[in-house]
Amino acid sequence: MASAVWGSGTWWGPPPPAPARPLTDIDFCSGAQLQELTQLIQELGVQESWSDGPKPGADLLRAKDFVFSLLGLVHRRDPRFPAQTELLLLRGGIREGSLDLGHAPLGPYARGPHYDAGFTLLVPVFSLDGSGPELLLDLESCYAWLRLPELVLGTSVREAWQDCLGPPVPEERDLIGQTASERSSKEPQNSEDYYVPKPEPHLSLEKSPRDLSEPGSPHHDVTDIGSPSLKTFSDVTEADVECTVPKSSDAPGEWPTLCPAQVAAWFFATLARVAESLVPVPGAPRLVHAARHAGFTTILLATPGPPRRLLLFDLIPVVSVAGWPEGARSHSWAGPLASDSASFYLVPGGSTEQPGTSRWQLCFARQELALKPRIPEPLLQAHAAAQALLRPLVAGTRAAAPYLLRTLLYWACERLPALYLARPENAGACCLGLLDELGRVLEAGILPHYFLSGRKLCAGDGSVALLGSLAQLRGDPAHALRAAVEEAKVARKGGGLAGMGGGVH
Repeated sequence: MASAVWGSGTWWGPPPPAPARPLTDIDFCSGAQLQELTQLIQELGVQESWSDGPKPGADLLRAKDFVFSLLGLVHRRDPRFPAQTELLLLRGGIREGSLDLGHAPLGPYARGPHYDAGFTLLVPVFSLDGSGPELLLDLESCYAWLRLPELVLGTSVREAWQDCLGPPVPEERDLIGQTASERSSKEPQNSEDYYVPKPEPHLSLEKSPRDLSEPGSPHHDVTDIGSPSLKTFSDVTEADVECTVPKSSDAPGEWPTLCPAQVAAWFFATLARVAESLVPVPGAPRLVHAARHAGFTTILLATPGPPRRLLLFDLIPVVSVAGWPEGARSHSWAGPLASDSASFYLVPGGSTEQPGTSRWQLCFARQELALKPRIPEPLLQAHAAAQALLRPLVAGTRAAAPYLLRTLLYWACERLPALYLARPENAGACCLGLLDELGRVLEAGILPHYFLSGRKLCAGDGSVALLGSLAQLRGDPAHALRAAVEEAKVARKGGGLAGMGGGVH
């Protein structure tokens, strides 16, 4: 029998067993080992290229240029569209929680079956500098009304936007005037989530057939996803416009408002007229599908390849507002934010479905981009993993859960110690914690707004059904994470867009 020296004496026999590890890294709900969950989250991050963000590949750059050139042609078609504007391109589509649009119908798109990677593009079509009582905020909600004066710098604004006007602000609402500071013209710097373009139209405007899909295309099935709510370019009619055009009045309380439903319909119709006139250019992306859902337009672009990929862009006409709204709160954990983030947007939210309304929804996408670099990397990985697990549960629904999960990410940074969130071994526990918090929010139906004190985000319809699916997932998170890892591996082998999923359909 061999001998070994342990300490100062000789000990005969095999080495003693290692000290028993305390069983404190077990998830009480599912029995899963947190260490295994963390390893799966890290593996998922490797497959989806979370580390330092995906590098923009040639496919994305060509698609981005195509969309920006398309918007440049829209300006040539309708001078109301700004010639030079700052476009905010967010990684991830609306269905992946890129921003909050209330409970508007989002269409039947699902990442994987219908597209390889999604993006959200905020397109300012109107700007406010806070020089008058044009913007009025609802004290009890996240909505606002935008009143248009008769003249701005000698130009008749109401006449120019006559087809996009809505009824005056309701008198019974408890509203306050919103003033804002001078708008910053600095460009955003986080290239991971957005790009600031200089549109240079390079597309031909010769007439082409109305059918934008080619029968022989490998992506032909995606152009007919099959939903009664889907509107193609030829489906835009006067019935899409939900706000009645009011008469002008000199009384401020009776000023007509800019109607988000009208603006969204105008934006889509103008984009449609331009897109239908395009002639395909060899080697350029091809527009294979477009539809308007409530206040935004979704387009699908097929890249030339090989391999061919399908990219989704949600285009949202927004109003850019300088300054900071009344009731906004600061975030001590993040420290001071850059001065160029002192602005926000008005987006067409769920209110576009209500006839006779002209409310806009407040959006803080710029502030969220400024906060993202301050969030510890393990927590970002945990959130990305939770989003991947949530994605199949909310596909094809109006659930606001993806954005609620994003908001819980910010609240976690404010509530939990930074040293805890920054430890890589805590990624598994953080992922489970976010899912548990989301379950409590779905059960309660509301979540405090992170940027506006006293306001609430609503979970919306379908929360009960989603809560049941989430509880089932929560019972075996390791199995769900393994499935997500395998799906990411398949997408990566198939090509994908810089590791964000892909493959040839």
